[in-house]
Amino acid sequence: MKKKWAKLLWVEQDYPDNWVDPTFLKDLQRNINVRPYDFYSLVAESTVIVQHVSSVVIFVTSFIAIFTECVSPVSVVGSSTLATIGGWATWEWGWKMREVAEAKAAEAANASFGNIPEQEAVMDRDNSGRESAGSSSGGNGVGRGLGLEFTATTTAHEQRTSVSSSFMASEAANAPASGQVKDYSKALRRARIMTTAKSALLIYFTLLGLSPILRSLTSSISKDSIWAIATWLFIANVLGFDYGSGVEQKYPASFSTNTAIAAAVVLASTLPSTTHVFSLMLFSIQVFGLFPVFRRFVKHASWPLHVGLTIALVLGAGVGLGTMVGWGWAIMWVLSVVTGMVGCAWWMIDLQKYKNEIHGPWDPARPVVRHQWE
Repeated sequence: MKKKWAKLLWVEQDYPDNWVDPTFLKDLQRNINVRPYDFYSLVAESTVIVQHVSSVVIFVTSFIAIFTECVSPVSVVGSSTLATIGGWATWEWGWKMREVAEAKAAEAANASFGNIPEQEAVMDRDNSGRESAGSSSGGNGVGRGLGLEFTATTTAHEQRTSVSSSFMASEAANAPASGQVKDYSKALRRARIMTTAKSALLIYFTLLGLSPILRSLTSSISKDSIWAIATWLFIANVLGFDYGSGVEQKYPASFSTNTAIAAAVVLASTLPSTTHVFSLMLFSIQVFGLFPVFRRFVKHASWPLHVGLTIALVLGAGVGLGTMVGWGWAIMWVLSVVTGMVGCAWWMIDLQKYKNEIHGPWDPARPVVRHQWE
């Protein structure tokens, strides 16, 4: 009679090596970690992509307007600078509210630590009452036995209480006072404002110095090559953008930012004057360097504002396309955005039926690495 088959290849058995027992796949599990997607959540998450693509379209249409001299470059960069200052003020206000909430939480923790002396007094009164009761019952042998056991228990309880009380008292002593928390938050806010001002001045004067150089950077390259290079750089920017980063990230992804700035440099080199170049480069830094940070903040702070910002960007890109290229392109843009958000969400849900992730009790093979001295 054959022995029961075991899933052990290195053990000699009464079965051939290629034997597949009916119980071989009894512990097989499929798609146990697959998370089903919801249609509305997918549409909501796609707004991040729509916002960035709309920003790219707005920048390109703004360049076309500056290149064809339909608008003044100073008006474009002036309006974007005012919007940037307003966005920075909103972002700074949001961080201030967050610091205030953290300060209130610290004050609440300090207040809870302040009740420690009252708790210690109540515990001392309870312990003294228990000790007097134990000493009064010590007249006979049974009483002495009970009194000895109760005294040991009480001593252990007192030790635990004293240790926990001393730890909480030390934490309360080390916790910053409410005034110190407020002073620290104000100092941190002033330092952040000064750092922002220094960065803004550095960018401003750097662009002033580089604008004459950038104006003649691609003078020997044909316009068709410049349009092609800028197109591929913008495509790389859209594909390489970090759409899943959180509000804690202070700077956008370096690859996507570099490609967008490179595309802006290539386009700015085709403009006629240094003022045009400076305006377009400053506008590109605001759109591709600062605006992604503000978009992440808005999404984290308020979902209705995030949806409103998405609608405003889509409509702004549509108006730019309609004004500079043609209203047929604007209608096509809006329809493509809506179709893409809805269609891609349904497509993603439909693709889940092809998910085939298997799990089982078998372990992956691990190579045994032996050293020469073993």
